[in-house]
Amino acid sequence: MTTSLASAITNAYDLSSILRVCVRSLEGDAPEQPGDGAATAHTVKLAGNMVGDLISTLELVELRGEGPDQDASLRTGAVALLDQWKAARRSRDALMQLLPTEQEAEPADLGTLDVTIERLAEQISCHQPQLDEDAATMLEWCVEDCAGELLCEQYPRAQKAVIEYLRTKA
Repeated sequence: MTTSLASAITNAYDLSSILRVCVRSLEGDAPEQPGDGAATAHTVKLAGNMVGDLISTLELVELRGEGPDQDASLRTGAVALLDQWKAARRSRDALMQLLPTEQEAEPADLGTLDVTIERLAEQISCHQPQLDEDAATMLEWCVEDCAGELLCEQYPRAQKAVIEYLRTKA
């Protein structure tokens, strides 16, 4: 059993436990206490995020099953950078959801994640693709990072690198 699969199974058990607690809270005979509904809703939201991460992990495990050379430890270039960038973005999103809405100051972890995300984005945009997979990954990053709204100097740089790669390959 791979580490990713074992981790996914562990996460599934954790998620199952969290959801059982939520169900007990919703079905319980105890008198309602102020804030119980909000706490349960927050816990269910966190469980939803965990489901998303679990699905991503299981998809990766499935893809690795189709080709043993796709092990994450063997990934290099833009593909490895994009994996790290996605993980940092998921961590940032999870941290943002844990913060109370009325909190005024951002935690230090958030700043660190932002710096990491930006550093990885810069590395992806400056990468010179050597394989079709690298080129596709760079374009995938452009689409995911911009979310159809934002344009910065990194996107054209990555796109130009892919264009040059494709021209030299043709």
